[in-house]
Amino acid sequence: MAEHNIYFDSTYRLRVVEEDKFKDTEKLSEECQNFNQKMAQFQETVQRLVEGMHKHAAKIEVAKLKALGQRNRVESEREVRKIKAAEIQSLINEKKSHLERLQLQRESLNKVDQEQRAIIERLGNNEA
Repeated sequence: MAEHNIYFDSTYRLRVVEEDKFKDTEKLSEECQNFNQKMAQFQETVQRLVEGMHKHAAKIEVAKLKALGQRNRVESEREVRKIKAAEIQSLINEKKSHLERLQLQRESLNKVDQEQRAIIERLGNNEA
């Protein structure tokens, strides 16, 4: 049969464990409770930090999407401007060729006008 020791503490209470070991056990229990409280606080802090990081990540994602949209808009605007520049250049070329045709027509009409005036003048001189 195993021996069971019974002890008296300083207040003469019966104890199964020596008073020093009992005090050490109580102290260890308090330290464990303090540790558990600190761990709970630490977990709360970590949770708040993680939530803050998630919020920042969401904001960053929104900003990233906006930046991508802006970049796509700029690229499409460049393409639109190139197309418009080509259209304008084509219109300029059409107008230049039309101007050249009109200038040639005017020169031709001026020659015809001069020839007719010369003919009229000759006919007027012959009658006189």
